Amino acid sequence: MSQRIYKDKFYTHFDVKKYHTDYQQRVQNIHWVAKHGFYPFIHFQMNCNKYTNDSNGHKYIKEKNRDIYYAAHIDRFIYEYYGNRLNNRYNEYMKLNGISRASTAYRNCTPGKCNIDFAKEVFEFIAKSKSAYVFVGDFSKFFDNLDHKYLKNKIKNVIGENTLDEADYAIYKNITKFAYIEADDIELEKGLLRRDMRKLDKYFETEEFREFKKKYLQKNNKDYQIPQGSSISAVYANVYMIDFDKKINDYVTTHSGIYRRYCDDIIIVIPMTYEKIKNGENEQITKFVYKVRDSIPNLELNEDKTEQFFYDNGIIEKIMGESNLINYLGFTFDGKTVRIRDKSLFKFYCRAYKKIKRVKENTEEKAFNAGKKAIYQSYTHLGASKYSREHGNFLTYAYKADEIFSQSKVLESDIRNQVKRHWYKINKRLKE
Repeated sequence: MSQRIYKDKFYTHFDVKKYHTDYQQRVQNIHWVAKHGFYPFIHFQMNCNKYTNDSNGHKYIKEKNRDIYYAAHIDRFIYEYYGNRLNNRYNEYMKLNGISRASTAYRNCTPGKCNIDFAKEVFEFIAKSKSAYVFVGDFSKFFDNLDHKYLKNKIKNVIGENTLDEADYAIYKNITKFAYIEADDIELEKGLLRRDMRKLDKYFETEEFREFKKKYLQKNNKDYQIPQGSSISAVYANVYMIDFDKKINDYVTTHSGIYRRYCDDIIIVIPMTYEKIKNGENEQITKFVYKVRDSIPNLELNEDKTEQFFYDNGIIEKIMGESNLINYLGFTFDGKTVRIRDKSLFKFYCRAYKKIKRVKENTEEKAFNAGKKAIYQSYTHLGASKYSREHGNFLTYAYKADEIFSQSKVLESDIRNQVKRHWYKINKRLKE
C-alpha cells in the first residue's frame, strides 16, 4: 500500500480506528475482500446553499443540500486501494481513446493539479479565442441517478474483461446495494452530537451495534444510485461517463473547441463568430449535447439550468442564463478578470461569524483568548500556510488561486482584492 493512496483518518465510525499498514496484506488479497463483511455507511446532508443572482441582478441564497456517505475505516482502505486500481485502468482507457484530458476530476494521473489549474486552462482558451460560443451545464443528482447495470458494463469496458474479479464484484455489489445509517439516528441513540463523540474508539460495542442496526439500518434497493463520499464512487462516476465524454469530445474537437468535465460540471468552448450565432449554429451544438445525454441512462442535464454565452474580444454576453459571468469550478470569468465565486466568500464569512459568536459566548478570559487564537488561525492570513496541503485555510486557497491565475498572460486576477479586507471584518466582529 502506498501512502499516496491511503491516509489514516481517525474519525469515529462503527469499527475501531485503524492504521492502513496493519491491513495491507488483507486488503490486497482479492479472496479476503470477496468474503469481507462491509459496514454500513453513515449518511448526512451537507449544506451547500448557493449565493447567487436573480434575473435582475439581485443576490439571494439558493438552498441546496448534498447527500454524503462515509465509510468505516477498513472499508475505506478497500475502496481506496481498488478505486486506485480501477483509476489506473480508466486512465489507460481514456488515453487509448484519445480523451485523456476531457475528464479532470478524481484522476490519479494529474499530481499537483487541482480545480484552479483546470479552470485556468478553460478561461485561457476562451481569452485566446477572438470570439467563441460557451456552453456550461451540470448534471442534476449525478450520483443519485447512476444506473447499476449500465455502470457494470462500463467497468467491464474499462478493465477489458467480460467479468469482474471477485473483489471488484464484491465492491460493486456493496456500492450499488449500499447499506447506510443516518447520522441523526446515531446521535439520537447515544444522546450526544457526533462532534462530542470524536474521542470514542467506535460508536457501539459489538452486541450494542447489532441491536442498533435492527432499528435503524437502511438499504438502497433501487437499480440506480451510488453513495457520494467514497473514493471508489468517484471513480465509478468517471467510468460511467466514458461514452458521453468520447462522443462530446470528438464532436467538439472537430470544431476546434475544448470540452472538459469535472465530475458533474461540463463546459464546452467552440470558436465561433457572431454571424454563426445569429444563424443558429450554436443550437446545433446544444442539440447534439442533449442527444448524447439522452443516449446515456439516467443523465439529467437540465436544459433550464444550462447557460450559454458568446465571447467577443474580452466581453462575455449571455445567450441563455441569469448572468454575463461564466461560473466554472468555483470561479467567475467576465472575459478578462477571474474572481472567486460570491458563494465561496459568503460561506467563508458565514462560518467565521458563527465561530466568532460561539467564542464570544465564553465568559472566561482564558477560554475566550484560546478561541480568538483559533479564529485567527482558521480565518485570517495568520493561518494561511502555503507550504502544506494538510494545513492552511480558505485564504491559503485564495492566495494560491491568485498566484496561479496571475501567471497567465491573458487573464487578470482580482482574487487578492476580494479577500484583502478579511482582517478588518474578522477583527471587527471579535471586538463588537
